[in-house]
Amino acid sequence: MKNALRAFGRAFLSALALSLIFGFVSCKTDDDESEIIYEYVLPLEASSGLTGKWNDGYTGYNSYTDYDAAFSADLMESASYGAQSSKVYQRKVSDTSGYLYYQISDASNFSYSDKNASEYLNKWYGVFYKDLTSSSVSMCDAYPSFETSDPTTYKIADYHCFDSLEAAVKGLTVEAGFFASPVSFTKVTE
Repeated sequence: MKNALRAFGRAFLSALALSLIFGFVSCKTDDDESEIIYEYVLPLEASSGLTGKWNDGYTGYNSYTDYDAAFSADLMESASYGAQSSKVYQRKVSDTSGYLYYQISDASNFSYSDKNASEYLNKWYGVFYKDLTSSSVSMCDAYPSFETSDPTTYKIADYHCFDSLEAAVKGLTVEAGFFASPVSFTKVTE
């Protein structure tokens, strides 16, 4: 009887220890879930080298007097898409390249589209960047790299956006034929 009680006590303590270990390992809060959106896509941090204002040197596209694009945790501005109040997400491919994603919250100042701008409201869009340093980067919008002589696939006025952040992450990639023409930008110092 003593041996049976001792065996039962060991089994009980082992089961209790395992349940505690699994409980600690699997313990996540709602805050943890909100930070990891999809496949290493995280909110853009203030310490990111991409935050701040950028100038591409093409004065014809400069909509903001001294800069052409600006990124922060909750605002994306560009000459093409205007100011978009949106949480900005970053997916790093390497230390110097990756993607930014944001939701289109204001379609009134799109500069290239002849389409009904309201169709793009609340859609997700992306920017590709590479060769990031503390003072320069190459970036481009999600225009397709399809052959210009093919009018079926090449539509320069199209905005390539998706209904969800996950779909934008999956669909807006260099491998999918987007982001073919990065432009050099320099950081604007204030």
